[in-house]
Amino acid sequence: MQQEQGALTDVVDQLESASEGKDTVEVGHLVDALDQRGYGPVLAVLPLIELTPLGGIPGVPTLLAIALAAITLRLLLGYEHLWVPDWLRRRRLGADRVIRSVKWLKPLSRRIDSHLHERLSRLAGPTGRRVACIVILGLLLIVPPLELIPFATSGPMIAIAVFGLGLLYRDGLLMLVGFVGAALAAGFGLWSFLAPGGGAG
Repeated sequence: MQQEQGALTDVVDQLESASEGKDTVEVGHLVDALDQRGYGPVLAVLPLIELTPLGGIPGVPTLLAIALAAITLRLLLGYEHLWVPDWLRRRRLGADRVIRSVKWLKPLSRRIDSHLHERLSRLAGPTGRRVACIVILGLLLIVPPLELIPFATSGPMIAIAVFGLGLLYRDGLLMLVGFVGAALAAGFGLWSFLAPGGGAG
């Protein structure tokens, strides 16, 4: 959709602006900065942060999962505004780490903005959105235990980001890719814990 061109990069820029000139930044401040952008961009960008250097900090994938769960539940229930619990809002992150992470994301966001567009839009409509929310919540449940396995949390987060992009661009093909990716991520997570030595790393 033409009106959405640059939307993902705008979200990344908003996160950078909210972090500039500070030593630390509260999670709540970042959420407030994104509130006017809508659910699609937020569900696309926050999971991608897990792939950046910020996502390598122990505990950050779980914090992202909790924030995403609160946001996704609000979307499922039909609320207009983003929300995360007060204890999470008060958590502080190093502003320099946030800025480095969003700078890392910028080239990716620009490529995404220039290539995605509306297609098979019915699959990204209300029914598809509700089903995607349920699947996303299921994926987020497996993120905390997967932190025990190096890089294992990236699979669920990538699948969630794909759903976010599908909602942002009303791209039904991406929604289908998201469902396939969710199944693969869930299968890998299950295999990781059932395999000999799984979860011990």
